[in-house]
Amino acid sequence: MGSSRFPGKPLFKLCGKEMIVRTLERARLAGCFERIVCATDSEEIAAAVTRAGFEAAMTGAAATGSDRVSEAARALGLDLVVNLQGDEPLAEPSVLRSVACELAAHPDSWVTVACPLNPAEAMLKTVVKVKVQDGLAVDFTREVPPEEAPRWFQHQGIYAYSRRARDEFSSLPQSPVELERSLEQMRILGLRPIRIVESPFPSISVDVPSDAKAVEALIHERELEG
Repeated sequence: MGSSRFPGKPLFKLCGKEMIVRTLERARLAGCFERIVCATDSEEIAAAVTRAGFEAAMTGAAATGSDRVSEAARALGLDLVVNLQGDEPLAEPSVLRSVACELAAHPDSWVTVACPLNPAEAMLKTVVKVKVQDGLAVDFTREVPPEEAPRWFQHQGIYAYSRRARDEFSSLPQSPVELERSLEQMRILGLRPIRIVESPFPSISVDVPSDAKAVEALIHERELEG
């Protein structure tokens, strides 16, 4: 709820339904998870989630989403976890299944997702970029020179990790580069492999209010097709 770029973002209604609920519904469509839980420190979010028939786990304040997931998963006694960030209401269920399979095959690694980068968004800071070599992430940033765009992918807000990897992450202090770029994955980059699942599907995460209109248009289009 305290998003600096979009206050109250998780409860913003996209085509009449809260963003966090739409994101949870995408996770359910993947059909591969034993349990789907919304980790939050907001009673308002927890209430919206439970009204929609989902489970909520309350946490304290957290520096990053992965710190929050680590706390919730520890309390719930979970090992392998896929962290779908709450501003990914268009997440592809097939990609979530691929992430879950990759984590099961490589439980000592982090797993995340990348899709082709639109060159027009090379300098757009709300679109996170990832450089990939041999299936592993080697760098993340928020802007790259347009001429370098073909060498980068767009990062999507999905992570997966084991209990051991999460505990390692949450035990570390936030690194200077993590704070500078506002990218939590920089805390672990170089310490543990970050495997990339490449997705052909472009993703629009809702980072600022202007993103919501684009997402609503796609949701409306899908509902018409459905």
